[in-house]
Amino acid sequence: MQAHTTDQNSEQLHFWALGDLHFRALAPWREFQAQRYALMFEDLQALWQAEGAPAFCVSPGDIIETCAQENYDLAKSTLQTYLGQIPFYPGIGNHEYHEPEIDPRSTRRYFTAAWDKPPRYTWQAEGLLFIMLDYPDPLTLADPTKVFISQETQAFLEESLAAHPNLPALIFLHCPLRNTVLDRNPALGRDYNSLQSFFSPENSQEIRNILSRHRNASLFFSGHTHSGWEAPRLVVSERDGDHFVSFVNLMSPWYTGTHKGPHVDKALTSFSYSYDDPDIIPTFSIRTYANYASIRVRDHKSRSWLKTWHVPLFSH
Repeated sequence: MQAHTTDQNSEQLHFWALGDLHFRALAPWREFQAQRYALMFEDLQALWQAEGAPAFCVSPGDIIETCAQENYDLAKSTLQTYLGQIPFYPGIGNHEYHEPEIDPRSTRRYFTAAWDKPPRYTWQAEGLLFIMLDYPDPLTLADPTKVFISQETQAFLEESLAAHPNLPALIFLHCPLRNTVLDRNPALGRDYNSLQSFFSPENSQEIRNILSRHRNASLFFSGHTHSGWEAPRLVVSERDGDHFVSFVNLMSPWYTGTHKGPHVDKALTSFSYSYDDPDIIPTFSIRTYANYASIRVRDHKSRSWLKTWHVPLFSH
């Protein structure tokens, strides 16, 4: 990477990104999760006290385990307790649609009512454009195991990028695009990953085509896979035509790895938890500069930084 001048090294914006949170009000789940998340939020608060609070926090989907109202209430109250006045930008993932006792046609309305945000929206801060895309409603899919990003969502992305061609754009979608984040050990299947259907859109190339047409498309954030630490291509930059697009997969602080995390019996009375190796509680700090972004992943269990990536950022 080329050396930066003093002006180029002047920080523009600092925000924090949280992977799949999966809040659930079920008593044994809530109690175990509260202990795990206390480590995360207490470390975040200590960091923010020392370094300054971020402009906002963002989480692109699966904030709740199911869209039952009690789970939304728990998520909102917990985030309000720990974030205080720091704005929070939510996204919609596959778990926001899941609740057997709720009419599936109402689930998107539950999301909007809870967060006072539509399923897809934009915002701006410090000369940057942020685009939150919506994961598709399973009712719109011929096969729920094969995800297609809707034409409406694609049009929203294209129109948002075109409307602000001089603003670097940071894009959020619950699932990663095909052939970004990979498995730590494909032979063992240690991670859900972007080569699998359901875990990445079948029409990923259509999204990539939109990104390639707009030079301001700079960063693309996702979650969904619960990828483990040091999964290949966790953060990767790809040159597309005359510009770079960097893909960032936000590991989940709830659990990482396949068949890990919480296990609840059908009667919802027995709870157990399987730990990944290594077991970490990760979130991501993002700082933007004139022509690059610094992405750092923090393990709140050990209260240590794991890695820093510097990736290109569109500069008009």
